[in-house]
Amino acid sequence: MDDEPPKQTQSYWEAIVSNRSHAKSLQSDGTTSGHNLFEKMATLNINYRINEERHHRCPVCWYCTVRCVCDLMPKNIDRDDLPNVKILLLLHHKEYLNAGNSAKSLIALLPEENIELYVYGKEGDFDRCIDEMMIDQGRHTAILWPGENAVSVEEFISSSFLPATQSNIPKMTKSGGSDNTTVENNYQADTEQTHILRIVALDGTYKNAKNMHKTIRRRLDDEDRMMPSCIALHPKSVSQFHRAKTNYGTAIQDNLKANERLDERALRVSTAEACALLLTELGAKECVQEKIIKALLVNNCNRVT
Repeated sequence: MDDEPPKQTQSYWEAIVSNRSHAKSLQSDGTTSGHNLFEKMATLNINYRINEERHHRCPVCWYCTVRCVCDLMPKNIDRDDLPNVKILLLLHHKEYLNAGNSAKSLIALLPEENIELYVYGKEGDFDRCIDEMMIDQGRHTAILWPGENAVSVEEFISSSFLPATQSNIPKMTKSGGSDNTTVENNYQADTEQTHILRIVALDGTYKNAKNMHKTIRRRLDDEDRMMPSCIALHPKSVSQFHRAKTNYGTAIQDNLKANERLDERALRVSTAEACALLLTELGAKECVQEKIIKALLVNNCNRVT
């Protein structure tokens, strides 16, 4: 039996024109608008990229198969090296299958029970992310976003995991003694027996991440639900991520004007670096941050292709 002739596929620009025509059709029919329209169009684009690139792009590192970097990546992170944390990675659809993206390394390195990927724009994913982040009314959920009114990790843990009447109790150390200088071990003692801490990590350009944050707030306001706290970090070093080094200048200045408490370096780290820093503050072993940074550097070295 003869092989079937290859199917003709649309070019990228043909797909864009087709999708725009489809959007106009949906709007004229009155079938969708606003966020629903955005999701329908984004999902069409996502499916197009998957269909076009599934044969020549690595599904893990997202580089073309001839330049795959998976063999250069560090070994996966062990569950025992992590605190009781689950990262809800809300990835903007324009970052999906983008080889230069940093957050994809978290998906590859972390155990499945410690990370969940949601593609912002893919139909259903945003709703599922909201549902998970608002488990127990979002009391043990935080958004990793250095915006206005963001708190430190210590402030969040103290308010979310300690009863008000216990706020002055010394924090437990790993050796079983007491110490007022650490927060991560007190958090671990509470969460190992009770709750898992969910961290929503917004991944995209600064503008897209800011829009995702606004959409979360708008959705929760519409449903009359409390917005989880935002956490800001205070990194001790500059970013290793190429985009953070070169493209965030204006965004940084705008955010610093809105919140004088922010650390400029916190606005210059990639999503992967931010998650590594946060996990370290919550008690992850040193090797966790080392592996994530190594993966980021490997990805940077290959990004020119």
